[in-house]
Amino acid sequence: MIVTPELQPKWNSIITDVFREFIDICKEYQLTWFCGGGTAIGAVRHHGLIPWDDDIDVFMPRPDYDRLREICSNRDMGNYELTTPYEIADYPVYFMKLCSRNTTLIEEADTPCMIGLYVDIFPLDGTADDLDEAYRLKRQFRKLMNRMEAISTHNRFSEYISLLSEPKEWGRFVTKTIGFFCRPLLRKKLLQKMDAICYQYHYEQAKNVVVYSGVYDRREIYPKEWVSSAVTFQFEGMDVKLSVGYDHYLRQFFGDYMQLPPEEKRVSHHVKAYFNLDEREPMSVALKKIGR
Repeated sequence: MIVTPELQPKWNSIITDVFREFIDICKEYQLTWFCGGGTAIGAVRHHGLIPWDDDIDVFMPRPDYDRLREICSNRDMGNYELTTPYEIADYPVYFMKLCSRNTTLIEEADTPCMIGLYVDIFPLDGTADDLDEAYRLKRQFRKLMNRMEAISTHNRFSEYISLLSEPKEWGRFVTKTIGFFCRPLLRKKLLQKMDAICYQYHYEQAKNVVVYSGVYDRREIYPKEWVSSAVTFQFEGMDVKLSVGYDHYLRQFFGDYMQLPPEEKRVSHHVKAYFNLDEREPMSVALKKIGR
């Protein structure tokens, strides 16, 4: 499914509402956070969502990230919910999402993980002073997260067997085979190993930070001084936080981020197998609609 131009205003309104709830919780408990990725560009360049974007990304220093999880587990979240890889069996990623409970979203057809429209919340961890060591840890983490994603998918038998036709997919085949017989145990072990990497260096003492679960490779390792404080921008009529070093951060990630991309690249890159913007459907109903 795609978010059509007719649906885009409603989609944007929902995720902006979730973002507002996230900001309110952080204000109430004095939690530190910053806009990340395209959301940071949107705040600087458009003072809101990038017109062709359809998600919101934030990152939080590890101590605040963990505190948010604790707060939400003991709070009446009303129309919202915090989803994490520790509570949902087939949740395919390491980071958390604050979701709308009044919407339905399945991102990947072969991953039976149903959530609502969301804000992505990435932990920002301390890492090694040596950049090569920090990058080694990030590569190690990525391999573990790829394995968790592999066991979170539930392929048809033909899709599963087809992995054997490509030598580069043999490792995925082995991981999925092990996962078929002991998915909960393997998932627990993978999360423990990823946690061990993330907590290896204390955030307060680190000189460098990293978003281990991000997809921008070495670019996601940078000096902690870039996130030592926050500056405020307008975003869809709200005050939002960017890190004080946002210009360094955005240039490292995107180069000349104030320059609009070519028109053919002004599209969303996020997958949506199925969504319902009006209600949360039972899992069985939503899966049936996508032929699973």
